[in-house]
Amino acid sequence: MQISINDELLIRSIAAMPNNLSIDKFQQLCEIKSRTTTKELLKYLLKLGIGNLSSDSVSFSEKDKLDIILLVMEHGCNPERLSKKLRWNDFELFTSLLIKSVGYTLERNVVFNNPRIQIDVIGIYQKTALLIDCKHWMKIYDFNVSRFSLNQIRRARIFLAKRKDVEAAIPVIVTLNDCECKFFEKVPIVSISRFNHFLQNFPFYLDKIQLIQRV
Repeated sequence: MQISINDELLIRSIAAMPNNLSIDKFQQLCEIKSRTTTKELLKYLLKLGIGNLSSDSVSFSEKDKLDIILLVMEHGCNPERLSKKLRWNDFELFTSLLIKSVGYTLERNVVFNNPRIQIDVIGIYQKTALLIDCKHWMKIYDFNVSRFSLNQIRRARIFLAKRKDVEAAIPVIVTLNDCECKFFEKVPIVSISRFNHFLQNFPFYLDKIQLIQRV
């Protein structure tokens, strides 16, 4: 009997990537009870060019993980479901993919000197840039939130001074913690599980957001 490979199984496989591991360990990390289902999942992934299988082990690269994330996003998987399977080091990548999926031009880990700043993720649309700081650990009630917000506003002003091709910038902080969208110093603090909703409904937040324009 052929097993149907659904998005839930594909999402579970992310937990095993990147890695070089036994098939038993792969099954354990993916929390799959049936050995038959495990073999069908591996067969499906290999057919897509994801992973390398030997007699008793399987290996996955960072690219394999990216391919799985892209695949389930193309299938229309709810980003909130997907985000719950991500580890902190997948966080910026997933944020970037969401930015790109809604039509923004994407830039990652942009660094400027004099003064030195780094911006994790930038999405540009019609000369307006979303400047995103990814906080893996920050809690929404942390007393430092206001300081982080002010720092992101400072980065936005420096960014505008350096980038003449952009007319306005909006500082945003995205967190791995699950929380409702909050605003500090008019900077939105959005959890990764709700970031896609934020992007899709962006116009409704404009009156609450810090829009920094070129002087």
